[in-house]
Formats: sequence, structure tokens, C-alpha cells
Amino acid sequence: MSQKITWGMLIGSLVTFANLYGPQTFIQHFTHDFHMSAYESSLALSISTFTLAIAMLVMATISNAVGRKNIMVFSLISSSILYIAVGFAPNFEILLLLRALEGIALAGFPAIAITYLAEELPKKEFTKALGVYITGSGVGGFFGRIVSSTMLDLTNWHIAVWSLGLLTLLLSIIFMYLVQPSKHFSPQPLSLKAWTNGMLEACRHTKLWYFYTLGFLALGIFVATFNYIGFPLMNVYELSQTVVGFIFIFQLFGSIGSMIVGKLSGRYSRKRMLIVSISIVTIGILLTTVHSLLTVLFGLFILSCGFFAWHNLVSGWVSISAQPEVKAYASSLYLLSYYVGSSVIGTIGGHFYDSYLWNGVAMLLISCTAISFGCVALLSTYLRHHTAS
Repeated sequence: MSQKITWGMLIGSLVTFANLYGPQTFIQHFTHDFHMSAYESSLALSISTFTLAIAMLVMATISNAVGRKNIMVFSLISSSILYIAVGFAPNFEILLLLRALEGIALAGFPAIAITYLAEELPKKEFTKALGVYITGSGVGGFFGRIVSSTMLDLTNWHIAVWSLGLLTLLLSIIFMYLVQPSKHFSPQPLSLKAWTNGMLEACRHTKLWYFYTLGFLALGIFVATFNYIGFPLMNVYELSQTVVGFIFIFQLFGSIGSMIVGKLSGRYSRKRMLIVSISIVTIGILLTTVHSLLTVLFGLFILSCGFFAWHNLVSGWVSISAQPEVKAYASSLYLLSYYVGSSVIGTIGGHFYDSYLWNGVAMLLISCTAISFGCVALLSTYLRHHTAS
């Protein structure tokens, strides 16, 4: 039973993040096929992460009334069908509409998966299954980009979209038969008042806003990097689309940063490790501006390590810092900020690329890390002041 659930969570996570990040591979091609700027073509990814972030705020509440598995199955199957429909889009406006709807559909799985695992599995098995679920998010993003990149080299972006969409639809059906309905779930009536009060309470704590801001900046930097680094890799270093697709393997290797943070958590403070993580991201960005392919690739690797450590530290800090009655709402607002950051900074990066090429994007990202250092300094001052009080 628990093994089936674990495999199901791996499949569900893979489907979700493959469908979400698959179009990142097409940004360069959209600029050509739809005769638009890098900024405009990046909206194909940004609009989905934005609608996903908004929808995640309410999906968990809806699942309290209609059941966990029902929402997760609907999320995976409907998002895969919408992804296939993207390949039939006659123009970019329809493509964006479909991607916006897909973001809403995708939200059902990540908003509920961890709650489902916590309800259905013993604590020891829950920890293992959670690790598999998180691994699936990295594998899914990599899987979506590799399938898309390979098919793009062989055919065109329409067929690449259909290929990935059909694969994720098949995996979604497997998920439906693999994962059992909740056995420890008790339906609850929908309560807009309770949800609103919880969200407002999570907004009242000044300390939490520093974490929300750091999450916003972290994923924004990460997504903007991989949105636009493909342009210089293909145009300057003349790499093929398939080879460029394989650079996303750094996102898998980047989880090393998260593992290191876990091992060092007992020896060093979160603040110190966070400063080191942001510094590593900054160095990685700077290395991508050096005119050497190996240096650029190494920069992407250490940037990925720094990002995963950064996200691990801040998301954990939210859970520790929030009051018990607002933990779930604070985590939801953190994820909202996290994904909105990828939409906002990921899109703004296109303006900088159109005006100043890759060095312009790097300049934007360095500015974001500078703001992050400032945010950590303000957080540290706030914590010292309130601890003394």
C-alpha cells in the first residue's frame, strides 16, 4: 500500500513539473515562430507559474470538502490534456490562455500531495515518501525539458508539445490506478471565513514577510537564469537544442546544496548558511558572464546548488517561525511568493535580454541577490530587536 502511494507521488510530481516547465525549452523558438521578443515569449512559462501560485491558495481548502485523490487525479489529467491542446494553438494569445488554465489545473497536485502523504502514511514512511516526492519535482522538470528538447531537434515545437503531453497523460492514468482513495480523510465544509482569517493572520507577522520576499527572489533568479541562458548557449556557443536541454541536469545536481544544508544544520545558524547560499548564487551568476563555455556551465552548476540550499533554508524557517495556528497559511503564502517571483523576475528578465543580451539578465539577477542580502540584514536586525525585547 505505502509503496504504491510512494510510486504514485513520484509519478504525480514528475507529471506536474514536466508540464509546468516543459515550455521553457521553447522560449527561443517562440521568438522566431511568433515574431516576438524574448520577454513576450517567456510569458508562456510565467503565466502558468502565476496562475498556479494563485490557485494553490484555495486548492487545499477545496480538497477538504471533495477529497484528496479526486483533486489530484483531476489536476494531473486535466493539465496533461491542456498541455496537448497547447500544441494546437493557432496563435500566441490562445497559447497563453491555455497555459493560464493549465497553471490553475496543475495547482491541485502540489497543494495537496504532502497533506495526503501525512494523512495516509506512518511517520517513518512519510519521511521517505516525502523525499521521493521532492526528488520527483526535479526529475519532472528535467524530464519535461529533455523530451521537449530532443523532439524539438527532430521535429518542431508542436510535435514536441504533443509528445510530452501524451506521455504525461499516460502517467496520469497510471497514477489514478496506483494511488488509493484516502482512508484517513474526513470531509469538512468549505469555510471562506476561516480561510480568510488564516491568511490575514499569516500576513500580520512582519518576520514572515522577509521569508516571503526571499522566496520570491530565490525562484525568480533561478527561473530567469534558465529561461534565457539558452540564447547565448545556442547563438554564441552554437550548441544544439538537445545539448542545451541537458543543461537542466544541473537542476538535479543542484539538490546537493539542499543535502549539504541538512547535514550542516546542527553546526551553523540558518542566517549564516543563508548568506553563504546567496553568495554562491551570486558567484554562479557572475561566472555565466565569462566568455568560456566550461566556466558558464560551472556557473550554472554552483548557482543551482546555491538556489536549492537557499530554498531549503527559507522554506524551513517559515515553518519554524510561524505560530502553530497559521503554519499552513504561512506556507501557502510562501509558495505564492515563490512562484509569483518566478513569473515576475522570469518575465522582466526578457526585457533585459532584449535590451542588453545575457549580460543584462545577469545585471538584473545580481541586483536581486543584493536585495536578498539586504533582506537578510533587516531580518537579522528584526530578530535581535525582538529577542532583546
